[in-house]
Amino acid sequence: MTLSYAGNEDASWLQDVAVEKLELIIDQIEEDTRLLEDGEHVSGPSAQEYRDRVTQSAPFAGRVVTGVRNAERLLEQADPAVHHGQGMTCVWRAATAACRKAKLALGLPGADAPDETDCRSTCANLAYTDRDITDRDITELQQELVHLQADAADPLAPQPRRDRAAAQAAQHLTIIERHRDSATEDGRGIA
Repeated sequence: MTLSYAGNEDASWLQDVAVEKLELIIDQIEEDTRLLEDGEHVSGPSAQEYRDRVTQSAPFAGRVVTGVRNAERLLEQADPAVHHGQGMTCVWRAATAACRKAKLALGLPGADAPDETDCRSTCANLAYTDRDITDRDITELQQELVHLQADAADPLAPQPRRDRAAAQAAQHLTIIERHRDSATEDGRGIA
């Protein structure tokens, strides 16, 4: 339906997607580079990989793009496969992606990009930046932690609900402690 909207067979608008994605990636690399240079703190299992990819992708002198295929080719070269999400950054590597492994275990096709809806706190691809975990986020996580701990200790709640609340509380606590500890270790604070 959308490829031939209202009977129009012209799908040239799809060509704009590649150019728009390239512009997004370039803007993101510039922002990531600027923040790292300003001392942004990064923690998590893929923190060093995040720094390396941003540093390697940073020098972009600009190019003239005259066709969609040129934009797609440039995108393949420029894309560091860093995906900023809510409360985390995924430094995508298909071989270590927990969301992809979970899909494959269920017999579903593995994706070529992260699935934020199935993100797992144990994933080796995760990095946490100051944009992901700010003081506001830490405060929110701590507030949620209090509620989750109360739910885990509620004797009237069914056992599966208490177990799930306890597991989520442990995840929240791990994220908070890991980011704070690594911020202290490298001498940087949390923004």
